[in-house]
Amino acid sequence: MEEVMRELSAGELAALCTNLEKACAKQLRSLEAGLFAQLGAYYEQKRQGEEEHQYGELLALVNQDLAQSYEKAGSAATFSQDRGALRALVWGEKVSKLLKSLLARYEKQGDDLLEHTKVYVCEICGFIYVGDVPPAICPICKVPGFKIHPIEKEAV
Repeated sequence: MEEVMRELSAGELAALCTNLEKACAKQLRSLEAGLFAQLGAYYEQKRQGEEEHQYGELLALVNQDLAQSYEKAGSAATFSQDRGALRALVWGEKVSKLLKSLLARYEKQGDDLLEHTKVYVCEICGFIYVGDVPPAICPICKVPGFKIHPIEKEAV
């Protein structure tokens, strides 16, 4: 399997550290969670200086994941017999397909899509919901609705 190495952006590192913080907190590893929180905050501050990615770039990355990345990761997880990774990949692929659909709606409607409505995200699988009231159960990973959190919209 071909491996591609590249340097992660500050935004990617911030997201990675935030996810590791959540994983440590769930495992009741508060010291490690605190350290990852500090790293996440550091990289989030560094991210503020990065240029924002454009809509087209995001859509291209989602399409690349759907066309190639999930298949490669699935092959590796199958080879390793990693059922947890396979389950997470199924969730990730479903969420990516929904994100692609949401981006297509955004392309047509622009900011009107998000006007007078709320945006929620599942902290477990990344499911994104646009509407006034989030679902009682995540349609992707089936966790209870209290795991689906509102996203604050930032003024541009």
